[in-house]
Amino acid sequence: MTETTLKGSFLSGIVNASLYENYRENGFLIIPGIISHMNAKNFLSEIKEFADEDFSAIMNPDRVNFLISQNIQKFDHFQLLKDRVRFCEQCRSMSKKVWGLIGNKNAIRVLEDLQNSNISYLMSQMLFKELGSKYAKQAWNPHQDNAYPRNETPDSFNGLNTQYITTNFFLENATQENGSLYVYPGSHKLGLLPSEPKVSYREKDDDNPGNEISNEILSNLKKVDLEFKTGDMLILNGNVVHGSYPNNSKIYSRPLLSVSYISSGSKFIAGNNAQRTEIPLSID
Repeated sequence: MTETTLKGSFLSGIVNASLYENYRENGFLIIPGIISHMNAKNFLSEIKEFADEDFSAIMNPDRVNFLISQNIQKFDHFQLLKDRVRFCEQCRSMSKKVWGLIGNKNAIRVLEDLQNSNISYLMSQMLFKELGSKYAKQAWNPHQDNAYPRNETPDSFNGLNTQYITTNFFLENATQENGSLYVYPGSHKLGLLPSEPKVSYREKDDDNPGNEISNEILSNLKKVDLEFKTGDMLILNGNVVHGSYPNNSKIYSRPLLSVSYISSGSKFIAGNNAQRTEIPLSID
């Protein structure tokens, strides 16, 4: 597919033929500065108020009931009804701010360009890798995000074998030292691969989560380390193999908001913990 045939097809003002082909070939794409440094800093400061003392991951912080249930000790601490009501309102306010990132217009337009379809939201999770916390050293095994929702709907437009996408919004700089990601370019072309189930990322701080791909498969793939600046967005095709490093920094954390999307109407497994729910996103 040439730039001539694609010119005029991209509506985001960010994606062009070169970036599109890069994503199609490698299965991932980095979009610099999709959110401003100030917005990222403010968002991180606010969502930290809902972290537990271990800075474990927050599942679906866009949903008020998830924020409350994962802060149940704080909720139970309040004796007066008015204090509990105020806390619920704080959760509601935070969920709206999370939605501000999930529905970021520039991000959604980029995803629509890459998928050539309307986009729906499925789930989100806030990962802190907070400096000095019990989860700082936790690293994700080489895995495919699509191993969980298992969307195997082929995309006739771009030739990819899934319509499931994960995006990571980086809220601070990320390097190998403080726990950034690595990826195996082109591995998405292999489709869903056999993997070994691992523990949930919230169960044990000393175990690495992520349904692990075997070394036999990985030995035939090239591993590339990735680095990010505050406000960058990483787009991962659901079948591209990737993982992350432990946070070995003595100075920096590595917080990010991970959001999963899918081409509207595609099939997926909801999951007991993730509780993926399709919510169509429309951009005016």
